[in-house]
Amino acid sequence: MLKQFRVDNFKSLMNIEFRPVGMNLLVGTNNSGKTNLCHALRFLGLTSRLPLDEAATICTPEPWNFLNVYSPSDVAEMEVQASVRAEEEELSFSYLLRIIGQRQALAGKTISRGFRVEYESLRVTGGGFDNTTLLENKAGDVRLLHEKRYLYGPRQVGVSTADESEPIPRYSLVETQSPTDTTMLFRLYDLDTNRRANLFKRYLGSWSYYSFDASRLRSNAATLMDRTLKWDGSNLCSVLYTLHNLNPRQEKKLVEAVKLIEPRLDVISYQTPDPEHVYMFFEDSERHMFGVQSVSEGTLRYMAICFLIMANREEAREREPSPLIIIEEPETGIFVSQLKGVFERLEPSGAGGQFVFTSHNPYFIDLFDSALDGLHILKRAGDRSVLIKPDRSKIMERLGKFSLGDMLFRGLLE
Repeated sequence: MLKQFRVDNFKSLMNIEFRPVGMNLLVGTNNSGKTNLCHALRFLGLTSRLPLDEAATICTPEPWNFLNVYSPSDVAEMEVQASVRAEEEELSFSYLLRIIGQRQALAGKTISRGFRVEYESLRVTGGGFDNTTLLENKAGDVRLLHEKRYLYGPRQVGVSTADESEPIPRYSLVETQSPTDTTMLFRLYDLDTNRRANLFKRYLGSWSYYSFDASRLRSNAATLMDRTLKWDGSNLCSVLYTLHNLNPRQEKKLVEAVKLIEPRLDVISYQTPDPEHVYMFFEDSERHMFGVQSVSEGTLRYMAICFLIMANREEAREREPSPLIIIEEPETGIFVSQLKGVFERLEPSGAGGQFVFTSHNPYFIDLFDSALDGLHILKRAGDRSVLIKPDRSKIMERLGKFSLGDMLFRGLLE
């Protein structure tokens, strides 16, 4: 579970510190930095699976906007404090990534591109480790901890690494070189000698970002055994067809959930004329069929969100660690009285996935009146964003007079 995320010099985010809980809501005016914070989280998650430039391009198609355009610094920094449980072992990780972006003039604009790692480190506490460095990368000069040797080998005089009170035994360290266009975490082999470092890599790689697109939710493009929903929802039909074949019990639960917004729904059926396409139909109890082009955007969005919540809850029972799921403006197209059905499916502890939402909808914001610890406000202050944690006691005093959404509208949350 993500405990703390610090980001510096990413778009409008200058040394912002975000401390999420199990369920989180980012609110603020347009251009206050909500999406920038979501993109920063998305970027860091992608660096565990992709080269830096590719991850940056996915998160910000305009490369001149990756680094803060008002800052003279070419360095962006991201830091994570996270608690991850696996195999009955509770581990606390600390990860720091510092990257350099080369600024160049192009068509009259200063752009940042050609990102490279300046410094990277991963430390762990728990299970025989005490703030122990698992990985240290200094511009491509890498030292990896051989975890088995460290835990079970004979102790001897070692060498110090950054921020550690005790030295690491020399025989436990593996020195190597790594290209600086990717993180060393990305290049780790999945070996038992780096089991905990790979655990954190999988955790970071499980972070997912969603901003559903109305037209793409209706796409009939399919991939064999498609199980992971894409960020824009463009493979919803494909993913649900896989669910239909692999886990009909979970599909039945999904149908029951969607009945809240589409009471006529009895079953979901599919037609697959070829391996690259699947057509999804809603059927009522009298076997009348409605294709996704006839179903509202809100219904499809609601279905996608319910699928994410159920899938992550199911997977949390079978695998660890639990992921971080970011969903932008989940309420779009969904009737306000039905928003509560989405919210009630979340687990406040974060055990079924840690969620981060953005929203402008006062009715969705009102749903957090019982989850105030997860409320975060972003404001624009000149060339940068400011993250504010509202005063819980003041909000509780005002809740009898104003709803949470009304307080945001009146500027009473700060």
